[in-house]
Amino acid sequence: MKIDQFFKSKVFFAILSFIVSFIVYVLTLAPTVSFIDSGELATVCIKLGVAHPTGYPLFTILGNLFSKIPIGEELYRLNLMSAVLSSLGVLIFFNLVVFLFKDLNFNIFNKASKTEIKSSKRQKEKVKNISAAFKLDSLSIYFIALSSSLILAFSLTYWSSANSIEVYSLHSLFLISLIYIFLKACNSINSWEVSFLRREKYWLAFAFVLGLSFTNHLTTLFLGIGTIYLYFGVNGFNKNSLQRISYMIIPFIIGLSVYMYLPLRADNPILSWGNPYNFENFYRHISGKQFSVWMFSSTENAEKQFSYFIANFPKEFYYIPSILAIFGLVKIFKKYKRLFNYTILLFIFTVLYAINYDIYDIDSYFLLAYIVSVTWIAFGVLFVVEKFKKSALNLSIASILLCILPLSANYELTDESDNYFVRDFTYNVFKSAPENSIIMSSEWDFWVSASLYYQFVKDIRKDIVVIDKELLRKSWYLDFVKIHYSDIYERSKNEFEIYKSDLINFERETSRYTNPVSDADKQLILKIQGSFHNLLNSILENNQDRNFYTTFEIEQASQEKFGNDYVRIPEGLLIKYSKENRIDDNYMEPEFEFQVTKKDSYHHTFIMNAYYNSFLSRANYVMNFSKYDDAERLINQALKVKPQGPEALRLLNKLNQLRTLQNQ
Repeated sequence: MKIDQFFKSKVFFAILSFIVSFIVYVLTLAPTVSFIDSGELATVCIKLGVAHPTGYPLFTILGNLFSKIPIGEELYRLNLMSAVLSSLGVLIFFNLVVFLFKDLNFNIFNKASKTEIKSSKRQKEKVKNISAAFKLDSLSIYFIALSSSLILAFSLTYWSSANSIEVYSLHSLFLISLIYIFLKACNSINSWEVSFLRREKYWLAFAFVLGLSFTNHLTTLFLGIGTIYLYFGVNGFNKNSLQRISYMIIPFIIGLSVYMYLPLRADNPILSWGNPYNFENFYRHISGKQFSVWMFSSTENAEKQFSYFIANFPKEFYYIPSILAIFGLVKIFKKYKRLFNYTILLFIFTVLYAINYDIYDIDSYFLLAYIVSVTWIAFGVLFVVEKFKKSALNLSIASILLCILPLSANYELTDESDNYFVRDFTYNVFKSAPENSIIMSSEWDFWVSASLYYQFVKDIRKDIVVIDKELLRKSWYLDFVKIHYSDIYERSKNEFEIYKSDLINFERETSRYTNPVSDADKQLILKIQGSFHNLLNSILENNQDRNFYTTFEIEQASQEKFGNDYVRIPEGLLIKYSKENRIDDNYMEPEFEFQVTKKDSYHHTFIMNAYYNSFLSRANYVMNFSKYDDAERLINQALKVKPQGPEALRLLNKLNQLRTLQNQ
């Protein structure tokens, strides 16, 4: 192939879609640990453990391979994996759009009659497709495909999943690949140009990749309704189509067999979430049963999530591309009725199912809807190009400018290149605790998850016992405590075992606790609440030779307050439980290192408030002992985090009043 021909080839444009997206992702890549599950997933990948439900075995294995690449620290390598996987997804999407424009069979996807198909087959006419029907040259198609693939690459949710370790980068790659393979398989039906074996290889490949995809994320299920519709739409509901499904089960199970990783690694000494060594634990883990309480919780929550989706949808692609999606839908409806129905079903089922999941970080559950939307955008661009056929190539080239809109609008929102917030926060929590301390917290998203990475991979502050109060509600976590903090467990062995017995009953008969009917059910709730409270008190009481701390949010759970006989003393980012209410003359304020940010996302705001409130809490405490200079210094530190913060200004005013009274 000549050089000039290469630069006009499909291969060149496909590579370009990968390279452009990958460069941008690397520029905005998180350098280290990030929010939510980043630290836990990294630890599991590096140590080949078991992650939170549904376990993500394929992701873990891939992560382990990437963690060995000699570039930067382990977490950076795993963040880089997300960039690579997301870029591959962009490349596959490019090929998907080219396929839709160049190879899609009008007859199959426009509900053509059997007579028309047979006639077409008998006469061996060339299959009608967009490029043939509208005389679009390949170069125009490649530019439109490149434009739409980069719009996807720079859309807010897709881009966000590319910048740090998360399972959604691989999930996006699977979703795009499955749509691509499935449509190619459907396209081969009734085609005289394709042999039987070639037709069937797409169905077998689809089944295998589908099995693999389920081992990464259960929301692969969102493909279900649309896939079933189109499968029987093009194959018919007959013996042959049912027979094909029967032999597709084999490659599907082969792909799904990656889940065997979980019981094989259930004895991992570092982290084995759910302890899936037996069938009961294994099934509970892969089915995500522990998260079921957040599904279909109420119509109010569904309405809230739906409103969120509607409000944020145009922002994903920054408005103008979203408008083009409407024209694309019209285009598909006119030319490909079955494709229209298929994409609509994918979109609607994804949104209607996802909005019933009551979690904060819901965006990634809409990924399939966003991917489908970009296919509509591609057809929308095509709609405009066809209106001005004489300038088709120029308009196709100009369509590249569309990707600049989400690129410029979303760059600052997705840029993680200076995200040291979680690393710094974790280090500062560690600085707040002296040697051999116990810290109880439920701040998983902000530092507890990260602490797994720093303690068990980087061997930083392994002297500290970190106990996640919310994870204590899972029976497997009691085993985690027993393995890693055996002295803590042994000192409260009786309370641990009584509570574990109640907890196992809860896990086996969850509905009796979450939806109590009888008085016996209500007694079970009181019993497990009591044993949990006794365990918390026991851990505190039986470890008086160690400093015991909690993070601030633990104190806000008033119904589960424990250690009632203890004084709460704010120290750094923690609260110390003490029998004496006094200033420790040997105590030295930790010197925090962190970035102040004006980003107003939930996670950034939480961390800034944590610093702000820690300074004010300590200032307020030392003021009670007339340590006014120390209090003023702490208040000024709070004002650096939040200038003109009303709480800080009020406390500063109170301090000045106390000084005035002291000097009178």
